[in-house]
Amino acid sequence: MSVAPNNLALKRRLDRYFWANNTGEMIFLRQVLEDRFTVFDRIAVIGGLVRDFAHEGREGFRSDLDLVIDAPAGHVAALAAELGATSNRFGGFGCKQGPWKIDFWALETTWARRYVPVQRLEDIVACTFFDWDAIAYDLKERHLICDDSYLSRIRKRTLDINLLPNPSPMGNLVRAVRRLVLWKLQAGPTLQRFISEHLDQAALHFLHSKEVELYASPVSTRWNTADEARAALLSNVRGRKAAQFELHLD
Repeated sequence: MSVAPNNLALKRRLDRYFWANNTGEMIFLRQVLEDRFTVFDRIAVIGGLVRDFAHEGREGFRSDLDLVIDAPAGHVAALAAELGATSNRFGGFGCKQGPWKIDFWALETTWARRYVPVQRLEDIVACTFFDWDAIAYDLKERHLICDDSYLSRIRKRTLDINLLPNPSPMGNLVRAVRRLVLWKLQAGPTLQRFISEHLDQAALHFLHSKEVELYASPVSTRWNTADEARAALLSNVRGRKAAQFELHLD
């Protein structure tokens, strides 16, 4: 399946997946959402799942479920305690429910709120590091939250930074490298500057070790020097280096 042609088509993809999908994993997920999460007035899926459905449809979805909840932080923490969820350093929680890894957090604890106003659920799309992740699906209202240019950015196959300040620059460097290579994308101007500033020889060694630790198919190990890595990633010819490697995103 290709990039969704418009927002309505993307909404229909997500509606079918969440509400008309009778596979065992989705029946289980709907029950978890109903039992544990729909007590909150507003809750949305953000980032990976929605992005993958926009990019390739169900075939492209390989992410966990990320939920942002517009509710007092204490109420969300109480749910985390009930679920036996573990806290993370970004103010959220993670738990395993059947086949699903679910990460969730209260809107008011969103890390990026120190840099952008975060007062309602719609503000969450201003908080993501990558612009491809700046999209959410409101589970109760069943509607998309994104700007009008979101799908056009996907179709242009250019990945850029949405909000530069972040708590994990090296983690985002790993993600940037893998997305550019495995999805055969071009880096936008802000991401190009980020790579130029952060990808030195020490960072390349970090990339090597982190990818080997986390992924079955590391991509950074093909480069021996930071200069070689930057030249490949920042080339204006999309995939000149990446085209030699027909890989799928882990």
